[in-house]
Amino acid sequence: MKTDDFIARHSKPIAALFKGVTERYGVTERQFADRLAAIAVRSGEDGGSAKEFLAGIKADELCLAVACENGDGAAWEKFETEFRHSMQGAARALTKDEAEAEDLVQFVYGELFGVRTDGDKRLSKLAHYSGRGSLGGWLRAVVYQCFIDRKRQTARFEQVEEASEFERLANNAAMNGNGSLQVHLAAPDDLEDTRLRRATEEAITKAFAEMNPRDRLMLNYYYFEDLTLREIGLLMNVHEATISRWLAKAQREIKRKTEEILQRSYGLRRGEVGECIEIAARTELDVRKLIGDVKGVVAERAP
Repeated sequence: MKTDDFIARHSKPIAALFKGVTERYGVTERQFADRLAAIAVRSGEDGGSAKEFLAGIKADELCLAVACENGDGAAWEKFETEFRHSMQGAARALTKDEAEAEDLVQFVYGELFGVRTDGDKRLSKLAHYSGRGSLGGWLRAVVYQCFIDRKRQTARFEQVEEASEFERLANNAAMNGNGSLQVHLAAPDDLEDTRLRRATEEAITKAFAEMNPRDRLMLNYYYFEDLTLREIGLLMNVHEATISRWLAKAQREIKRKTEEILQRSYGLRRGEVGECIEIAARTELDVRKLIGDVKGVVAERAP
């Protein structure tokens, strides 16, 4: 499929997306459409999947990325205000050193602006932003990736003979405040999905652990033991309608606690928390396993 074919086939939803962009920074509808089509072709989005792809695009942030790639001054000012702080936070978490963190951020800015060229064209890493996830999350993933790339370059000067040891040095460098992040030169979108998925798994596990014993037992029966509402009601000596109400309330409570933990413990914004929930649904997190893990932890804590 060619980009022109994609644009012709999906001209109406593309036009609607562009019309809804709050600030365009001189980006034309054709430039916007070309970027969407290039992303779609690259990722094989067509037919029914194209509709879903376009519906999930963050048009404002994609337009900002295109404008920055074009070198628009106002767009870069907006970029600096919105995203530099979170990029610095990610860099500090990785390097554990203020000066090294600032150097890493400056390096990333160079990659985003396009210090390397192909003829007269600047090669900006922003060209790889797909608009499918938040720009802030994608940028933090780029910081992680650049950190790994630089560590691997530095590791060449160490006395390393085994390939496995080389990988260990590179992977050990990729640490953040919430645990290890092992990166194997994945695409930034994939890196961010992995990071948010891991954060969601940990948050859900913590949320289950914080539930009261009755609700945790009921959720365990429902998800882990595959019992029906009627069977759970017989075990807990209440009507199945009561179990249905309790279960719905417990599910809402799990969602609330998970969102709260993601914001409190992982510093995620509301939009990123929404992405976590979407990723959890899209990747079908193994709720049974998470409940089983909590069950094991609770058993260990029991006197």
